[in-house]
Amino acid sequence: MVNQGDIIKVDGIKLNMLVISRDIINENEVCIVVPLSSNFSESVTHIKNSFSKELLITEQLRYIDLTTRYYKKVGNLSLEEMQNVVDVVQGLFDII
Repeated sequence: MVNQGDIIKVDGIKLNMLVISRDIINENEVCIVVPLSSNFSESVTHIKNSFSKELLITEQLRYIDLTTRYYKKVGNLSLEEMQNVVDVVQGLFDII
């Protein structure tokens, strides 16, 4: 099972992914992720992290069913970093 804050490599997907969904969702091997990419510049929604030089591209949320794909954990983020990521993702859905 993956946990919130895990960075995973999913077979068939070029970019590493950060698991942002809560562990209660992840128990069923489905999760919500954001990709890490070096093809973007830093901005409010493109966040630096301690795992790599790639940025977390928070507006590119994806829902992945891990029961149909091979994956492996390659790292994780600290609680403080995850709080920042979740705040940014939540802000994407705020009503102005």
